[in-house]
Amino acid sequence: HLPKMYQQINAPKSNMKKTLLTASVALNALLVVALCFMAFSGNTLAAPVRSVSVNSQVGRRAAMGGAAAGMGLAATRMAKAVNPTSIFETNCGACHQGGGNNIITGHTLSKTAMEQYLDGGWNKESIEYQIRNGKGPMPAWEGVLSDEEIKAMTEWVYEQSTTTFKDVN
Repeated sequence: HLPKMYQQINAPKSNMKKTLLTASVALNALLVVALCFMAFSGNTLAAPVRSVSVNSQVGRRAAMGGAAAGMGLAATRMAKAVNPTSIFETNCGACHQGGGNNIITGHTLSKTAMEQYLDGGWNKESIEYQIRNGKGPMPAWEGVLSDEEIKAMTEWVYEQSTTTFKDVN
């Protein structure tokens, strides 16, 4: 049985992000086609209006197209939701498996270790600075991870340091 710091984090190892993104793109394409068909075929979602001017039909078509684009963008962004556990496994797990540190003994991701070793102590600003800029053997992740991913990782590491990684030493 491996010591706790060398154990894997219990997290699903699936390709869910890629699957959600693919499904979202397919659903968005279908939605755009359906809305455009309705807008340009004269069909409406509401009861028909007896007297419709050319300008109102053009406006309706523009509104339908804009709504389709907006819904597609929103659904795609939701599918690209940041998954810090997956980011950790992919980018950090080799050195920080299970919240430990395979490179420098004692420099783990527990709150206690961060209070002792992290420049600035245990707080979100110091954690984010370390993720962005790296230090010693730890690479800088700014420019590799997006700002959104770095912020999500900061929150995740901060939370894990008092829960899952609490007793890692």
